[in-house]
Amino acid sequence: MPLKTRVVEDSSGKLVINPNQTLEIVADFFKETFQNKDLASIASFQGIPRKLNKPFTSEEVRKSLESLKKNRAPGGDEISGELLKYGTPLLHKSIANILNRVFEQHETININSGELIAIPKPGKPKGPPKNLRPITLLNTIRKALSIITLHRIRPHTEEYLSHSQSGFRPERSTSDVAWTHKWLAAKAKKEDVEIKITGIDMSAAFDTIDRQILLDIIERIVEEDELRIIRFLLSDTVINTRINGATKERPFVSNIGTPQGDSLSPVLFSVYLENALKEVRTILPRPTNELEKTLPTEIAYADDVDFVGLNFVDTEEVQNTLHKYNLLVNIDKTEFTTLSRAGTEYKNTKKVGTLIGDEEDVERRKRLSNAALTKLLNVWIKGDKIKRKTKLKLYRSLVKSILV
Repeated sequence: MPLKTRVVEDSSGKLVINPNQTLEIVADFFKETFQNKDLASIASFQGIPRKLNKPFTSEEVRKSLESLKKNRAPGGDEISGELLKYGTPLLHKSIANILNRVFEQHETININSGELIAIPKPGKPKGPPKNLRPITLLNTIRKALSIITLHRIRPHTEEYLSHSQSGFRPERSTSDVAWTHKWLAAKAKKEDVEIKITGIDMSAAFDTIDRQILLDIIERIVEEDELRIIRFLLSDTVINTRINGATKERPFVSNIGTPQGDSLSPVLFSVYLENALKEVRTILPRPTNELEKTLPTEIAYADDVDFVGLNFVDTEEVQNTLHKYNLLVNIDKTEFTTLSRAGTEYKNTKKVGTLIGDEEDVERRKRLSNAALTKLLNVWIKGDKIKRKTKLKLYRSLVKSILV
């Protein structure tokens, strides 16, 4: 059962509580967000019907279904992941045959629809639709197809992405970003120089991608089969909006951005952004000395990008370049940080949840962990019916995770 959003503002700022009107307002808002009338929808297939060079196998289907997480709400097909996850080899073979026939005969199957649930963003005032977070429930077969595709393209995308990108990559995390900033701070102190960091904020970057540009980029990176599959996954993405337990029966086609809730989407976005950053690098000033040559050009985690140098970058030039890719920079939220031996302001600058200053970060983590432990006291001390094992899990996930 989706979380309820009881009150929503209409375009005039008036609060609406009627369930039907609320659903209408929210659905129209997300239709405007995920549909661009100036862009054409992607066709499911291109060229003549033909077999995949590397057809789907029952083993690929089995592994993809086994990787599905448990206890996840189903999409519009109302097929839970567990129903297919624990299926027999005969089921895996049947699914593989169906998917192969789709590309061999250009048959359309309705797996690209999604149920969009709008839940309130934490810490945001209730009312404005922009303060709702869209969660899309996808069909289970589509999830499996996305996972198969992700495994197939991963070697190609890893080779394409620069070392500066740490988001959604194997054996990479926010720690890489945090420690790179701390290393830069130590470098500035040791060399007694000022290192400038220009942090740009992109507005709803995942939702503004031009899918045709994305396909043009992907075509240069992956094999023909994977390009055909990705094209299929980007086409006919239909969204139904669900709120207060009801579903709006006027679905709309989303033709912009990477599909919500898709495990493949973060990697596709990273590839898209990397191509844009390659062009940005051509307009940035070249290093003028040996010290500057040792610095990274940028530090990125998904859509959070910091440009590094001995001078701040021209944000207007960066904005214009990214705009070619329909990536919108929020100039008002651009951060300018100076790392130096004498400076102290930068120590309280937060990067991916970590303060650059070591002492400042430790003190902050201690405060946050103490606050989290205080909130757990009722569960920890008075929760007689809660097993010790469960209490320890809560402690490790809610308290200890802040400290390490």
